[in-house]
Amino acid sequence: MDTKKALDRAQWLCSQSEKCPYDIRQKLLQWGVDTEEIKKIIDLLVKDGFIDESRYAISFAREKARFNKWGPKKIEMALRAKRIADEHIATALSESAEHSNDDMLRELLAAKAKTIKAKDSYDLKTKLIRFGMSRGFEYGRVLGIVEKIVEL
Repeated sequence: MDTKKALDRAQWLCSQSEKCPYDIRQKLLQWGVDTEEIKKIIDLLVKDGFIDESRYAISFAREKARFNKWGPKKIEMALRAKRIADEHIATALSESAEHSNDDMLRELLAAKAKTIKAKDSYDLKTKLIRFGMSRGFEYGRVLGIVEKIVEL
C-alpha cells in the first residue's frame, strides 16, 4: 500500500474512534506499509490532531471503568500494553477514579455472589476476592466489600 493511501485510511480510522499510536502502528504493519513510512504517518497524525495519547488514555479509562466495570489496576495494565506513557496513564486513572468507586464494586460483587456456587462462606469469599481482583481492584478494597457481602 502506498503512503498516501495508508495515511488516508489511518486518518479515517482515527476519525471514527480514538486510537493510540500503537494501534495505528499495528494497522499500518498489517497493511504492509514500510517501517520508515509508518513513523512519518504517525508523526503526521499526531501533528494534525488525529492521535493524542492523553485524550486516548482518558477516554479508554473512562469507558473501561464505566461500561466494563474495570478497576484501576486492570486499566493501567491495558494502557501499558498499548505503550501509553506513564504520565498519561496517571492522568487517565485520576480522571476515571470517579467511575471505579466502592458502590460500583459492591454492585459488581453482589451480582457475582448470586451466581457463584460455593460450598461454604470461605469458598464464596475466595471466589469473590479472586473475581474482584481479576477485574483490577485492589485487594484491600475487595476484601472489605466481600466481608460485608458474605456476612449479610
